[in-house]
Amino acid sequence: MNPLEAVKKELSEHFHEESRRIIFRSKVENLEKGEKCNSFFFKKIHSAHTPLVQLRNREGILCDTKEDIRKAVTDFYGDLYSEKRSDGDQAERFLAGIPRKVSTPAREVLNAPLTLEELHIAVKSFKSGKTPGSDGLPIEFYTSLWDLGGPDLLELYEEMEQEGVMPHTLREGTIALLYKHKGERCDLKNWRPICLLNVDYKILAKTMVNRLKSAMG
Repeated sequence: MNPLEAVKKELSEHFHEESRRIIFRSKVENLEKGEKCNSFFFKKIHSAHTPLVQLRNREGILCDTKEDIRKAVTDFYGDLYSEKRSDGDQAERFLAGIPRKVSTPAREVLNAPLTLEELHIAVKSFKSGKTPGSDGLPIEFYTSLWDLGGPDLLELYEEMEQEGVMPHTLREGTIALLYKHKGERCDLKNWRPICLLNVDYKILAKTMVNRLKSAMG
């Protein structure tokens, strides 16, 4: 067995054991034999801490069914994040004094091909111990196996740029509501929405942010 196959086998065994621990913690009964640890189990864990059992809807009525709670959440955040009208003239006056074009050196930096070095800088900037996205891969996975997986990640990003399409896992997030531990639990204003994104997406986003810093005065 060559070194690469040996590492793959070791990773497979590690993920299998981790899946068993997560499935056990999720308290899901009647599992089919050989069930993989997918986003379903991670969502079970994320939602197990502070479940929503009752919510007040727009009319102030207390809802307790899954369908009514889902509608109350949709209505609340639909209203909160709906498009707001703005004064176009004021916006134009505000932006009038800001340069609309970047310098040639900055443009060259922004348009340059991605490098393994700048991806690694982004990886090292993340804090450890954070909750992963739906694929279950934390930042520690990338930091500990960077020499092996870094070139493959760069190849993925390069293919994305060529094709103009991001893989599905880079375009999805797991949205969860966290109770603020103040006020009534049935009032959605006392809950904070967060979106758990996969780390491979975060690495690319952080790399783009680092590049933009060079062009933003």
